[in-house]
Amino acid sequence: MTQPKIVREIEHELRQLERVAEIAICLSQVSESERQPWDSAAASKYISDVFLGLENLCKRRMRSLGKTVPVGADSHSALLNDFLQTENLGGQLSDDVKVRLKKYLRFRHRFSHGYGFEVSWEIAEEPLRLLPDTVAIIADVWRHWIKGQYPDTE
Repeated sequence: MTQPKIVREIEHELRQLERVAEIAICLSQVSESERQPWDSAAASKYISDVFLGLENLCKRRMRSLGKTVPVGADSHSALLNDFLQTENLGGQLSDDVKVRLKKYLRFRHRFSHGYGFEVSWEIAEEPLRLLPDTVAIIADVWRHWIKGQYPDTE
């Protein structure tokens, strides 16, 4: 059976996020003595990519359900809130992970509206270190959602 378009799109986004997680692991393993000045900017980019990927997933879901995708200054928060309030998606996450995703949103905002060289390693280290776990959690809830919505797909 052919997978619905939304399933293919979500799997594509999840594979992209999993690639970001692989790179984040490599970057977080760079020793302090080998770290370059641009490593914190690179880390910031990958941290921001996590929220970008989550937004892409949410937008794809909303479009597939015929919902209006939020636009404007509050659109990022609106997408995150919709995800977190959806029982069989973000609604099943622990409070710690929900807080973490809100921090990723703030980090994305800071990185998007600032300069990469302004982010220190101390600011980027924790979200970068937690990135692989965060991506695994996001992937798990989305793949669970797919199974619930499209039980005949593999």
